[in-house]
Amino acid sequence: MSRRDYDFERDVAVNLIVLAALLCFRLLIKVSLCLFQYVYVVRENRKEAKRINALLHGNIGTWADRYPLHDAACCGQVLLLQKLVQEGANVNARTLNSFTPLHDACLGGHPGCVKILMGAGAQLNPRTIDGDTPLTFACSRGSVSCVKLLLNHGISPDPGLFTKSPLHEACFNGRHEVVEVLIDAGADVETVDSQYGSPLHVVCSRNYPECVELLLRAGANVDATKNYETALHVAAKAGSPEVVQVLLEYGANINAKDISKQRPLDLTDPGSEVRKILTYRDAHPSHLMQLCRLRIRHLLGKERVKFVQLLRLPPLLQDYVLYKFFK
Repeated sequence: MSRRDYDFERDVAVNLIVLAALLCFRLLIKVSLCLFQYVYVVRENRKEAKRINALLHGNIGTWADRYPLHDAACCGQVLLLQKLVQEGANVNARTLNSFTPLHDACLGGHPGCVKILMGAGAQLNPRTIDGDTPLTFACSRGSVSCVKLLLNHGISPDPGLFTKSPLHEACFNGRHEVVEVLIDAGADVETVDSQYGSPLHVVCSRNYPECVELLLRAGANVDATKNYETALHVAAKAGSPEVVQVLLEYGANINAKDISKQRPLDLTDPGSEVRKILTYRDAHPSHLMQLCRLRIRHLLGKERVKFVQLLRLPPLLQDYVLYKFFK
């Protein structure tokens, strides 16, 4: 073995040893942090929770990482919650997952509990370790009352940095009434989630035609893409005739191609209702009246489409442009 080869192998061995030492050091740090968290957070939090629970309810037991205030808010026990608040319970107490009582009240869909907590000074926009806020929980639950309470107290309908989108949460579960409330409050209908794309992509993948129409009527871009897939691609793969029909009425591009150069028609199952709809539209382009409607909406833009009623147009034509009688 030459001197050069020997030096090379020695350098490689040294580098491997250094790399292994660094990995062991990082592992030691992580283990130490976990131990510190258990000793100084978990145990102490459980002790305090048990102590408070014993004072209020006797030794009947509860989930040790939660306070009685969380349980009352979660179950909608308004009278008990009011009693705990009057006795000085901390309305911003957090569990290990950073749930506050307001999170639980919104997740359970209990507007009465939400009012009590707000009146007692609860933080309105705290985040869990997963980035959820009371508003995103209320939207996921579909509680219009809780959503309106939060919005009326100044909570923004749009997500903050590293926070889940309330509109996406409503769309995931097809909560069309909540979607409408968020849109009326000024939510951005084209806000993008790095994993799921726009709210329109979400509702198209889950077959919620009511939500699709609400988003498009509010000015959502019907041809917005997620990894080169339009909403029509998503709806075609999901096999949803109702959603496909709504998208086409709002001018979805039937010839758009995804990353594999496939059109929405290419993604449908043979003989399916969606394929029949797309095949028919492929052979029969939109009529002139429909093209004019789409052009007017495009020229107005998302922000100004709601001002169509200010144009000097017959009421029937205004309703047509605004899709007010589209079913």
